[in-house]
Amino acid sequence: MAADLAGIISENEFFTGHYLAALIEGDMRGKVSEWRKREAEGEPGWKTPWSRLSSLSGGFFELRNRLSRTREGRERVEQQRLFFCALLRALGYDAGVSYRELEDKSQIPVLAEVLHPSGRPLLWCIEVSPGEENDLDILSATLRADQYPASEEGGPAVIHSRTPMEDIVSRHVFAMEEPPRWLMLAGGSQVLLLDREKWREKRALRFHLDEIFSRRDTSSLQAMAVLLHRESLCPAEDEALLDKMEAESRRHAASVSDDLRYALREAVEILGNEAVHDIRTRRKEALFGEGDLDAAALSLECLRYLYRLLFLFYVESRPELGYAPMTSEAYRTAYSLESLREMENAPLDSDEAWNGLYFDASLRKLFSLVFKGYPEAAGTAEAHLDFDDAPGQGETFRMRPLPSLLFDGDRTPLLEGIRFRNGPLQKVIRLLSLSRPSGSGRAGRVSYARLGIGQLGAVYEGLLSYTGFFAREELFEVRKEGDPADDLAVAYFVPRSALGDYKDEERVKNADGSLKRYEKGAFIYRLAGRERQKSASYYTPESLVQCLVKYALKELLEGRTADEILDITVCEPAMGSAAFLNEAADQLAEAYLDRKQKETGREIPLDEYSNEKQRVKMHLASKCLFGVDLNPVAVELGEVSLWLGAIHRDAPVPWFGMQLSCGNSLIGARRAAWPSYLLEARGKGAKAWTEVPADYIGSGARPRGHIWHFLLPAKGMADYSDKVIRSLAPEAVELSRKWRRKFSEPFKKGEIERLEALSEAADGLWRACADEAARLRDAMADSRATPQYKDMRYAREILSRRVRASSPY
Repeated sequence: MAADLAGIISENEFFTGHYLAALIEGDMRGKVSEWRKREAEGEPGWKTPWSRLSSLSGGFFELRNRLSRTREGRERVEQQRLFFCALLRALGYDAGVSYRELEDKSQIPVLAEVLHPSGRPLLWCIEVSPGEENDLDILSATLRADQYPASEEGGPAVIHSRTPMEDIVSRHVFAMEEPPRWLMLAGGSQVLLLDREKWREKRALRFHLDEIFSRRDTSSLQAMAVLLHRESLCPAEDEALLDKMEAESRRHAASVSDDLRYALREAVEILGNEAVHDIRTRRKEALFGEGDLDAAALSLECLRYLYRLLFLFYVESRPELGYAPMTSEAYRTAYSLESLREMENAPLDSDEAWNGLYFDASLRKLFSLVFKGYPEAAGTAEAHLDFDDAPGQGETFRMRPLPSLLFDGDRTPLLEGIRFRNGPLQKVIRLLSLSRPSGSGRAGRVSYARLGIGQLGAVYEGLLSYTGFFAREELFEVRKEGDPADDLAVAYFVPRSALGDYKDEERVKNADGSLKRYEKGAFIYRLAGRERQKSASYYTPESLVQCLVKYALKELLEGRTADEILDITVCEPAMGSAAFLNEAADQLAEAYLDRKQKETGREIPLDEYSNEKQRVKMHLASKCLFGVDLNPVAVELGEVSLWLGAIHRDAPVPWFGMQLSCGNSLIGARRAAWPSYLLEARGKGAKAWTEVPADYIGSGARPRGHIWHFLLPAKGMADYSDKVIRSLAPEAVELSRKWRRKFSEPFKKGEIERLEALSEAADGLWRACADEAARLRDAMADSRATPQYKDMRYAREILSRRVRASSPY
C-alpha cells in the first residue's frame, strides 16, 4: 500500500520522478523500524517521533484559537514560539530562540541549529512570525520587530522587516560565505524544508500542519517525522537520509523506464498484429503478394501511435501545462485517455465487448480534439491567437489546437485505415499504465506526472534499433543455451523444419511451458543481430548526461550575462532522443534565471518559478538547440522530447524543421582553408598542406588568398594501404597509388586561380544559403502558421532542386 502523504507537498519536484508516491513504503521503512525497535527495547525517555508529533495536535489547534483571539504582536510570537520549540524537540533538535548574524550585520531568529564538526552551520530552523494572517504563505511572510528582544539600544541594528522570507533566504542566508545546507522555515500553520543544493530551482518540501494534525494519520505523521528529523537531515555519521532518497528516486525512475520499454515493445507487436487481423478479416485482403504491407512502415506508424498515447498520458497528468482540460468533468469522463485508463481491467466477457470498437473510436476522437482543438473552429490559423479570448458558446470545455506532426493523420496512413478492437487496445493501455510485477508482488501504477522527459526518452531510444517483420512461415524462437529469456535481447527465429536442430534448453518457452511460436503472417518486433551496434542506439544514463552537459557549459557560461546566455547555440551530433539537448535547455534556463535575478535584484516567486523556467526553455528549444541523427525515427523522437521538455501553456507548437536533421554528422567539410602560396611550393616544404590541418575559419569570412580545403586532395583519399586489401586487389591498389601521386602534385598558377574562383563561388553560395535560412527562420516565427505549412515552405524554398527556381542550398 502506498504511503499517505496528505498535507506534504513536493514543490517543483523536490523529489524527482514518481518516487514520492512510494516513499514511505521504501526507504522510510528502515528508519521507522529502527525507531519502533528502540521504543520496544525500552530505551529511557524514548518515544517514536511520530507519536510525539501526534501528541502535539491538540496544542496546535489550541494555538490557532489563541492566535485568533490575540492581537498583541509580542504575545502572538511567544505563543507560537512555545509550540514550534516543542515540535522541534519532538523531531530531535535542541530548541530555543537565538539570533544569528548575517553578513550584512542583520540578525535572524533561529529556533534550532545543527553545526558541522568544523563549526559551520549545517541546519537552521528560522522562526517566521505569524503576523495577523495565520494562513499567509510562509515564503511571503516578513520578519517583525516583535520577534526580537526589546532593549534600550533598540534591538538588532538591521531587521529585514519589509523583505519577504523568500528573498531573505536567497539573498542573505544561502548567499553567506558558509551557509547552512538545510533550512526549515516554521510559522503559522506551515513548515517548509529547503535544501541549498535545490533552492536555485525553487524546490521545497512543504508541510501543512492543519491538515496533518487534523487527520492524525499515522503514515502522514511518520512521513513528516522521517523527512524532518535531525537523524535524517544531520546524522552524526553516514550521509543524510534525504540524500539517499534522492539517489534512490533516480534509480527508481530508471526501473520504471525499463518496465515501459518492455511494455512498448509488446504494444508495437499488438498494434501490428491487430493491423494484420483487420486487413485479413474486415478488409478481406491478402497480407503477402502484390502490394505487400510494408513491415518497416507499419513499425514506424505503430511507434507514432504510441508516441501519441505517451504524450497524452504526460500532459493529462500535468494539468498545470494547460493543454488537457482535466478540470472539466465532461472531458475527463468522456474524452480523456485517463477515462480509458480507468477501464484497463474492465472485463470484456462477450465477443461483442472484445471485438467492439469503443476504444478505437474514443482514441480517434481524442487525437482529433488534440490536433484540431475544441470548438473545432478554433483550430484554424486565424483563430489560434484569439482562442483563449473567444466568447463562450456553451461548450463544456475548450482545447487549444496542437497541430503537431505527431497527431497529423497523414503521418499514419496505414493505421488510418485500420480499426483496432477493444481487446487489443485495452491491453495496450494496460501495458502503458502498469509497471511489471516484481517477484510475487502486484503491478504498480505508472505515474506519468512523476516521470521525467529523460526517462521517457530512455524508453523510446531503447526501441530505435528494433525491427518489425512478418513471419512468412511458422516460426519458433530460440536462444543460446544458458541465456535468460528476455524480450529486449537479440532474438533468433527458426522454421519448424529446423526446430529439431536445437536442444530443448535452446528453445524459448512461454510461462505455461509451451514453445514460443509465431504463426505465418504474425508481426514480430524484436532486436535482430547487430542492429543496435549498426544504429548506435545506446542510451546515456541521466546522471552522466547531467555531468557532461554541466562541464561542457561551464566555460561557455563564464563571464556571460543572462541575455548573452540566450545567444548560445548547442548542437548534438548523434541526438537519439535529444537527452543532451533537453539537459542543455534545462541547465541554460536555470543559469539564465539565476543571473537575471541577480542582475535585476528581483526574485521570482516560488509559485511562478516553474512557469518562468518552462518559458525560457521553450525559447531555447525553438531558437538555440540543434541536432543530427542517422535514424529518421530518432529525429521524430527528438522533436517530441524537446517539445515535452519545454512545453509551456502560452507557447505555440514549436517547429524544429531547420534545427533537427536526419543525416550523418561525421560526413561533411569543415570551414577551413589553405593559403594559396602553399599549393605551388616545390622542393623542400612542398605538399605541406597535405601534412598539417588547414586554418579553421568557423563562421567568419574566408581570408583573401585562401582556398577551401574541400576543393583540394587530401592525404587519406583512396589510401588502400591495408595488407589484406593489397593482397585481394594488388593491381587496383597500385593503380590507385599512381593516381594519388599524380592527384597530389603541386598546383600550377592557372589551377590556383581557378581554385580561388571556385572558393569565391562557394562563399557566395554559403552567404546565399545563410541569408535564405535566416529569412525563412524569421518567417517561421509566426505562431499562427502550422508545422505542416512550415514544412511545405521549407521544402519549397530551401530543399527545391532541379527546377528553374532551385534554392542556393
